[in-house]
Amino acid sequence: MPIMNPDGRESPARARDILAFFLRFLAISAALYLVFYLFAGKYYVRLIALVAGPMLSAFGHRIVVDRAMKIAEEISLNPLVFVSLVAAVGRVPWRTKLRGAALGAAMLFVANALTVTFAFVANYRNSEGWWTGTEILNLTNNFFLPILLWLVLIPVRSAFPFLRRFDGNGA
Repeated sequence: MPIMNPDGRESPARARDILAFFLRFLAISAALYLVFYLFAGKYYVRLIALVAGPMLSAFGHRIVVDRAMKIAEEISLNPLVFVSLVAAVGRVPWRTKLRGAALGAAMLFVANALTVTFAFVANYRNSEGWWTGTEILNLTNNFFLPILLWLVLIPVRSAFPFLRRFDGNGA
């Protein structure tokens, strides 16, 4: 379905903006994933496991780093999605992007460490309730939180002028 102007005519500029964003997002995601997979991933996953250790000790348990790293491997791609979204946005100053990317990536890192912590607590307590909460947190962290942080931390509406009509100030 074509993207339409408020007057009912098709807008090629809107379609181009969305297509350009999507192609940048795919290219950046592929590049970041390659770097993550080849170089940084093992360090990031280990850091998540090490940060989860003190969190888990608050529940009176010890972390098993090798097991924590396996859990963290499965949940560690959300910062890549978020940073790809941030980098793919056009018409936003790089300083704003860098500030938002750093803050959002840090928040996702903490959320990932919490997920690992909760997975261990669920296992140690053999609790279905903790497992359910861990799964909800995991799904939220991986699917909802990167997009929410992108929308909150980056002025997305300035990048896509046609979105301004939805904020009450546009046409």
